[in-house]
Amino acid sequence: MRALPRALWRWLLAAAILAGCERRHVPVDSVPELGYPECADSVPATIGVASGHLRSGPYSTELGVSERFEFSRTACGYLFRSRQEWSLDASDIEVWYDSALTPVWAWKRMTVPGTPRPDGYADIRRYELRAGPVLITHRDAQGILTHERLLEGGRRRSAPGTPVGAVIGPGRGVLTAWIRRAHLSVREKTEALVLDFRALVETLEVVTLKRDEDEYEPTLGGTVRVYTFGGKETVFANAEDVVIGDLAGMRPSASLSSPEPPPLPAYSEPDPRRPP
Repeated sequence: MRALPRALWRWLLAAAILAGCERRHVPVDSVPELGYPECADSVPATIGVASGHLRSGPYSTELGVSERFEFSRTACGYLFRSRQEWSLDASDIEVWYDSALTPVWAWKRMTVPGTPRPDGYADIRRYELRAGPVLITHRDAQGILTHERLLEGGRRRSAPGTPVGAVIGPGRGVLTAWIRRAHLSVREKTEALVLDFRALVETLEVVTLKRDEDEYEPTLGGTVRVYTFGGKETVFANAEDVVIGDLAGMRPSASLSSPEPPPLPAYSEPDPRRPP
């Protein structure tokens, strides 16, 4: 039998350890099947609102990271799509929002580069937010399908019935929706119940978003808006509140002189419409 790639072993080991420690994921037999969240009038056209291509700059804490995203207006709200690549995995995500930029549905596929399987050991997760609680449908790389209800954690608790107000996924571009929804002035802050699905074990917590003083950032060629979330992670946005980099060193690809990392295998086109 062919040996699994080292990156995959790390991934599976981390999943096993974290799953054993996490008690906020409650297994359920099934979840409501509300369907892919297309608009009721079935108008397929979207209007581009923002897009970006970010990657690791010379001072980045993580090397070889590349992200492309598109944020669009639909007939019933907004749609965000992105792909983040780095040496250990690639993540494709899609998030639907209503007209008030409240997230209603999300999807993520993770693949591992260099694997022999044609699906890239795809790990697929769907997050249903329209039914009230956060419900997760997960098909792992071995094809095992599970359903879970995600309970709120963290030191603070939201009021009963509070909907998810923002999502955080792989990459930085997805924060554009939360920043635009908050519409903060300098030194203002807000709180939201946030679904964070960057890691292998998702969290649901009340998180603070704060707009700090604008700063001149020479690597971005001008003054940028500065936002900090969770009290420790900082991103930069332009005058239209589109994320264009972060304090950790992500920058617009066009502003960097270093070559673009070679693309990772896509294996297949992401298909969020298909059930996991």
